Amino acid sequence: MEIKIDIQYNQAIGKNKVLSSNAGVGSIITTKVGFFIMPLSISYWGFVEAVYKQLNNYPSQTNQDEIAMRAGVEIIDDIRFIEFLKENQNLINLKMLIDIPHLVLSDNNFPKIKEHPLFKRNIELNGNILENKHFTIPAIHFPRWFYSSSNKHSFKSIEEWKSIWVRERCNGGDLKYFAPPRDPYCKTKKQFIDNNQTKDLYNTLVQIPMLLICKNGHISDIPWYQLFCAGIDGKGKQLSDNSGFDLFGYDCCECEIGGKHELQWIENRNQSESWGVLKCSKCKKTYSLEGIMNIKPLCISETPWNGIGTKSETICRNRDMNGTRSTMRMVLATSNSVYYADSFSSLYIPPEYLSGIIIESHLLQVIELLNKKWYKKALEINSLLNKNEYWDSIDIIDKADNAGITITENEKFIIKNKFLSNTNLENDPREKYRFDEYKVFTENSCSFSESKKIKFSDIELPEFLHPFFKKIQQISSLALTKTQLGFCRLSFPSVKRIDGRVERDEMQKIYNQLDDEVIVLPANQTFGEGIFFEFNDNKINSWITKNKNLFDNRFNRPPGELGKTLKQEMDEFGAPKFYLLHTFSHIILKELEFSCGYPTASLQERLYYSDRMCGVLIYTTDGSEGSMGGLVWQGQPHLISKIINTALERTCDCTSDPLCWEAEEQLNLSACFSCSLVSETSCEQRNLGLDRRVLIDPDFGFFKDLL
Repeated sequence: MEIKIDIQYNQAIGKNKVLSSNAGVGSIITTKVGFFIMPLSISYWGFVEAVYKQLNNYPSQTNQDEIAMRAGVEIIDDIRFIEFLKENQNLINLKMLIDIPHLVLSDNNFPKIKEHPLFKRNIELNGNILENKHFTIPAIHFPRWFYSSSNKHSFKSIEEWKSIWVRERCNGGDLKYFAPPRDPYCKTKKQFIDNNQTKDLYNTLVQIPMLLICKNGHISDIPWYQLFCAGIDGKGKQLSDNSGFDLFGYDCCECEIGGKHELQWIENRNQSESWGVLKCSKCKKTYSLEGIMNIKPLCISETPWNGIGTKSETICRNRDMNGTRSTMRMVLATSNSVYYADSFSSLYIPPEYLSGIIIESHLLQVIELLNKKWYKKALEINSLLNKNEYWDSIDIIDKADNAGITITENEKFIIKNKFLSNTNLENDPREKYRFDEYKVFTENSCSFSESKKIKFSDIELPEFLHPFFKKIQQISSLALTKTQLGFCRLSFPSVKRIDGRVERDEMQKIYNQLDDEVIVLPANQTFGEGIFFEFNDNKINSWITKNKNLFDNRFNRPPGELGKTLKQEMDEFGAPKFYLLHTFSHIILKELEFSCGYPTASLQERLYYSDRMCGVLIYTTDGSEGSMGGLVWQGQPHLISKIINTALERTCDCTSDPLCWEAEEQLNLSACFSCSLVSETSCEQRNLGLDRRVLIDPDFGFFKDLL
């Protein structure tokens, strides 16, 4: 099927991927015909605009269901999530989350909107027709430079090619026949019929897959004309200077023949990277692109997902280099470093559950007394006394009891970690958010709400599992809402834990309004089922204490660039516990694949990990294989026992042993795809923090007695 007009030029993508880690606002997506496009800000999405239009036309309208009906959208019910976003993301006027409409394309690549339920509902209720743009997500071509494979490899921006298309009266100069970007100089012998008129078919242009990105999330086309001028002026070394080169502002000279240079893209087939040569067709001067990967232009803060030519108001500064102006880096459009999204998901919890969650304020009181009174007083006597020495010299249970606060042995372990890491129990809103979910499962033996979005119950634990787990639950129904909070480039969004505060890198927004102007966010809500495991804290604590020296040595290793954030989290909450929890989650995911036929890509993990949490939810959602009761069925006592036993036995042998068993690679130790790694869509931590020996090692494995 060949695309001939612009309304055919659609790229099918699953609605769940639009807010995923690699295909959201500002990302680079490869279309089926081979071009690269960039989705625009949600402020330009048709169904989002429709809601704002309703709110502007009817400012006194407050009924959300009525707004949704008039705007032709579906509302996602998750009040807890909205309140979190209002507080944590400073979206103080956020009113609703709306579902991204699912859209099917015809065999000829046209949107099949007339079959959409929202289209039919809107005609019945409002008497008007929803247009294509209501269901589609707008995008632009990016990078925006193309060359002609026919006209002497002429090299121009897409806007220049459009101007030529109109000037040359290609198909009457109508730009709807320009898509996908077509070469005005290369008409084929083929023709097609549109609206009973015969039209010529032109060959496509060739897009250059190179662009510039900076650490603060900005992205730009390479200013090819300025690069050529700087190159022929002998500025090659300066282009690669670490202090940055003002390439975008370079003062270009005219061509010797007169006027501007006429650029050509000449491919070099002698190099594996296929870097070419820029050439002026008039003066014949050339500039080799052999060292283009090393150029470091100063960033001009472009944000093309907000519209072509848009820029940040402030100069882009390098936050790691004392605020000096940021430099950009050249990458290919297909590079993973182009886009790292920060997505956030919420498990639906009805309000009636939340009212029963008790925040351990007494733990906060003890930590505050430790930091501001007891330890401070000890320092007055011995100023060299560190926190570890002080902790070893006291009995915290007795000290708390003398202050009128009762704490348990398990809470003593929590207080110790918080005191020694100098953090606050409520310092991380995201940890608190998951803790609310965790308490719903751990404090209730079964669901007491009639909500269809959450239904669970304890299973009767087999006797041999009691030392290892407090409970295992069957989750027969759950609802998970996911949206995107922002994105960055070059490296993953990082988290810094400084003096008890959790600081996350600032990211680019997926909207182009001010925070307090955002009323609507798009989201996806999926429904499914799962199995919840809560580990026995007392068993974990004694296991860690018994093997402390061994674990301190085993898990004390550099994290690498991808694992910096996870390493900070493990340093705060305990690395052995995370390796145990995460590796157990993965072997269960793989065992469900081996024993029950579930593809691991259809299963996902939700980790509950901190000083006060140690559990995992293995779940599957609609649209995945096996989400019709099969996973809950596996949660029966006799079946889950078999799954855990078989998974542990299977973990003892890896086809990559002994190399895998003895591996020590940054945050992964005894782990590989043959035994512990799963599909990255299933893992919350990018397959990091895995070590099967913490499960089954004959000397220190947590489950060694079970085997």
